[in-house]
Amino acid sequence: MAICGIAVARQARQPQAEELHSMCQSLATGTAAVQPFSGLAHATLASVAPGSFCSSETLLVACDAELYNDELRESCGSAFSTTTELIGSLYQRYGISFLERLRGAFSVALWDERARQLVLAVDRFGIKRLCYAFCDTEVVFATDPRAIFASGRRAKQVSLGAIVDYFVYNVVPIPQTAFEGVMRVAPGECVVWTPDGVHRQRYWEMRYPEDASGSTGKLARELAQHMEEAVRTTTAGLNPARTGCFLSGGTDSSSILALLTRIHHVPPHAFSIGFAEERFNELEYARIAAKHNQAKHVECLLGPDVVLSTIDKIVAAYDEPFGNSSAIPTYHCAREARERGMEVLLAGDGGDELFGGNERYRTEQIFDLYQAIPRAVRSHLIEPALFKAPPALKLLGKMQRYIRISNTGNPERYCQWRLLRVFPPEQVLGSDMPFRNGHSDVLATVRRHYNSAPAHSELNRLLYVDVKMTLGDDDLPKVVRTAELAGIQVRFPYLDHKLAEFSGRLPAGLKVRHLEKRYLFKQATRDLLPAAILHKRKHGFGLPIGFWLKVEPRLHAWAQDVLLDPRTYQRGYFRREFIETLFVRMQQDDTPYFGDLLWVFLMLELWHRQHVERGAC
Repeated sequence: MAICGIAVARQARQPQAEELHSMCQSLATGTAAVQPFSGLAHATLASVAPGSFCSSETLLVACDAELYNDELRESCGSAFSTTTELIGSLYQRYGISFLERLRGAFSVALWDERARQLVLAVDRFGIKRLCYAFCDTEVVFATDPRAIFASGRRAKQVSLGAIVDYFVYNVVPIPQTAFEGVMRVAPGECVVWTPDGVHRQRYWEMRYPEDASGSTGKLARELAQHMEEAVRTTTAGLNPARTGCFLSGGTDSSSILALLTRIHHVPPHAFSIGFAEERFNELEYARIAAKHNQAKHVECLLGPDVVLSTIDKIVAAYDEPFGNSSAIPTYHCAREARERGMEVLLAGDGGDELFGGNERYRTEQIFDLYQAIPRAVRSHLIEPALFKAPPALKLLGKMQRYIRISNTGNPERYCQWRLLRVFPPEQVLGSDMPFRNGHSDVLATVRRHYNSAPAHSELNRLLYVDVKMTLGDDDLPKVVRTAELAGIQVRFPYLDHKLAEFSGRLPAGLKVRHLEKRYLFKQATRDLLPAAILHKRKHGFGLPIGFWLKVEPRLHAWAQDVLLDPRTYQRGYFRREFIETLFVRMQQDDTPYFGDLLWVFLMLELWHRQHVERGAC
């Protein structure tokens, strides 16, 4: 489902039906219908799905929403046939603060003729998306940038600053997009446009007061209750025969599967992806979780051929360069579910960022162990002794590297393996790209989140960064867009905001404790999960693309054809010499690191060819 529209000042060129038709057509896929247009003198809104648009004499509403709090319909004093009618009623009753009352995933566009303002908003974590471009006299908005350009009111121009950010984060981080003048509504944010300008305000924020009290057992029980309520709420009204789960074999997807079994009292459907490469294959644990819950389990084995057969679809689905290769297995998992009759899949995304499940949180604590030593001892005894010793000794070399990294503050330490932190920008970027002169901060986006985190502990600061960037900019677009491509809905029980708010109240020491990740989460799920899953190493839906690009001749040749093509360097985004170096080092290295880096450049070039060069947006 998608929405789009145009709002203008009195003196500006009025929106035309043809413009909205072009915008809708650019967003519609498959058999989606275009809703008949309605409009006021100064605004036109539309959607590409029936029931997601409504109008009155003073109010236009378009939305893409999956709301879970049906009690709102009763609180408004009357029954509403559509979600848009409900949202319009809530706005008229509460003003913009109505957003605080919504529970679920949504993007909303609302034109208020009396106040002469356009309101744009997305849900608290950015499950749904919305972007916009504005000037003094008009604003054009849509689910994706392609529709903004389809209106004919904005010219397409790539943002070179966004491309540099892509090299740092493998995605273009919110609120920017890959295009000049087009911005994205941030999660938990409301954007209000009037002919006098744009005002952004936050209606919700992930906070970490750490004020929950009680014994570990008490808090574990409370967490378990919140988790079950989140699954129950997000699955209310769904047909169990048409509802399934992504199942990686990790603690998040396995616990959602177990809770769904408890709630529905029927064997659930579960879908897993596997690979021949043992490092990336979690089917053993997925089978354990499926057997434990008597699930109807479907496994899909993927090999290198899947890359070339799928890549065009993946690139087309993303209006911006997207370097997360696990979009490919996620798409195939969702497609398998769709072919088996599923309409909705539950995903476990969010658990790592709420409860401390990523390995880097444990790594950060290891580095902090050294910082706990008194500074005088470190600077006058340990470091002089270690750094005067010959670096040829392997153990001493490791200790020296450990100390250097430990002495590096965050977010630099947290981003130490990012491309433009490992390699100087001058070595990677084309001659006309920004950030080459050393006077700009390539970590500006992550630094902004880190410095503004409403948290006291270092762990929660990092969790906040990951909620904004790992989750909001990367993992959610990966799952949501590939599910859309497969024709299936996806819901995220652990992103229920009430569960998230409770996680923010938990002490940081109960999330990662004595180097054990997810400490309280594991206490809360002891009766749900088999011991093998509680104590397994994290994998996820990763793709062994770094290995495949190295050892599979067809993939290797394809990557060279794309990245060493002369027209690739006409863009000026990156240097040919650097790409040639990556190919050489990939062949010399035993890890997937350099192949993974090459994938990032491949996705950028393929994006440019499809969405910029061919004018696909």
